[in-house]
Amino acid sequence: RRSEDHCTPAPRHAPPHAMNGAPPKQADGPSEGFWYTTGVIALLLVVCAESVAFSNYNKYVFLPENLPAPVLYTATCQTLSFCGAVLIWLLAPEWIYKRAPLNSTASFLKVMLIPVGFVMNYGMNNLSLKYTTVTLNQLIRSFSPVVVATTSYLIEGKTQSWPILITLCLLVVGVIMGVGTSPDFEVLGTMICSGSLIGNAISIVMTAFVMGDAKVKLQPIDVMLYTTIPSVIILLPWSLTLGEIETLRRSLEENGSFWTMAWILIGGFLACTYTFIYVLLIKMTSSVYFSVSGGFRTIAAITVSFFIFKQQVSVKSLIGMGIAMSAFIANSYF
Repeated sequence: RRSEDHCTPAPRHAPPHAMNGAPPKQADGPSEGFWYTTGVIALLLVVCAESVAFSNYNKYVFLPENLPAPVLYTATCQTLSFCGAVLIWLLAPEWIYKRAPLNSTASFLKVMLIPVGFVMNYGMNNLSLKYTTVTLNQLIRSFSPVVVATTSYLIEGKTQSWPILITLCLLVVGVIMGVGTSPDFEVLGTMICSGSLIGNAISIVMTAFVMGDAKVKLQPIDVMLYTTIPSVIILLPWSLTLGEIETLRRSLEENGSFWTMAWILIGGFLACTYTFIYVLLIKMTSSVYFSVSGGFRTIAAITVSFFIFKQQVSVKSLIGMGIAMSAFIANSYF
């Protein structure tokens, strides 16, 4: 039997509400359904645009001549996200946002799983960009629905239909083929990026899980307030062991304080807005839906990256990408 404190999954189709912790309600008619659908589509478009910009921007920042300190960069982005969340908490009226307190140890521990997932997800993902191309990074990350669906089943008890399971198997085949036959294949970057998928699954599924808690009812800003600083506490020692403070000092000397700080501040803005929007999207839909919608973000990020960075591709790799992306779209349909 589940304890009273056990979290329940967030509803898959709950209409958007003010961020004051009001309980979700069912759509009363066509008008509410229209605005809910419009809101989800708008959020998907914004998430897609920010995801494409963020991936390619991070790769640019981590070039050897710029600021190749991905873990320290991720920590500063999280710090700036926390500052943004605090400003909203202090300045927004209660009808827009009211902080939800964590009233039990069990709820606190569940929320603390999110920063662990975040560090594994974005910390390792950003670190992999230092060694591999945006295309391979995104293609490996497109394996996420398989990991998220598995984790969602283990944590939330969600099961998938046979058509979805078939598309997930095709996704596995496409990703392995696309990555393994790429001329840009690099073992270290591939291993680091693959490891980030576990963190991605924990982060997405636990965000959906705790935001549906019957006791807590966390909102997007709550997640940012409670999880960003623990993430920084984990990231900073990791950054120190990698010698990234020296990398930062070298960047300040060679590129100047203006450009170094500009790269960090722009990254922080993208991180803050992207985190808020993707958490809100998970709340309005589901963890699996968000992950599967990443197929469109992946296609866009890979396409844009070829116009910005020098990358190679083989015929077999292209076929693998085609299978993987087709599986994404089919998975979204089912």
